[in-house]
Amino acid sequence: IGPGSQCSVLTTKHCCVVSVCFRWLDVSVANLTCTKYWVVYLQVIQEAVWPGGTLPAAPPPHRSQQQKDSSKQQALDGLMKLLPDVVSDMLGSDKYRLSWQTALDSFQDPYINRHLVYCIFDLLLDFLVPELPEDDFQRSLLQTLSKKPEKMLA
Repeated sequence: IGPGSQCSVLTTKHCCVVSVCFRWLDVSVANLTCTKYWVVYLQVIQEAVWPGGTLPAAPPPHRSQQQKDSSKQQALDGLMKLLPDVVSDMLGSDKYRLSWQTALDSFQDPYINRHLVYCIFDLLLDFLVPELPEDDFQRSLLQTLSKKPEKMLA
């Protein structure tokens, strides 16, 4: 076996690994975004915002820094288990952990989180009500909400 065939074997192995990773990612994303899971996601959000179907009477008690750090560590551990071990092996465990830590740290900014929520709601509205950007739809909506839609458009 010459040096050219060794390169060919490595290229073939690389293509197979990449193909398997892309296929796994494609199937995982399709599973996570299927209708069955959206129902579960919405139920979890509903229960988090309205526990038992009612708004909480008082804000939740403040958590200690130790509780916050523990939650952050649990989230990091959960994220690190999200992808198969082959990804961690390819990147190296330190780089893999640092990547997830950076992703987790990006959610610590309240302004970024607020913007993310607004973007998600905007996408959700576009998906649920695709005719929303149309002028005719906006006029008819305003007419149903007000007796004087021209005043609201100005």
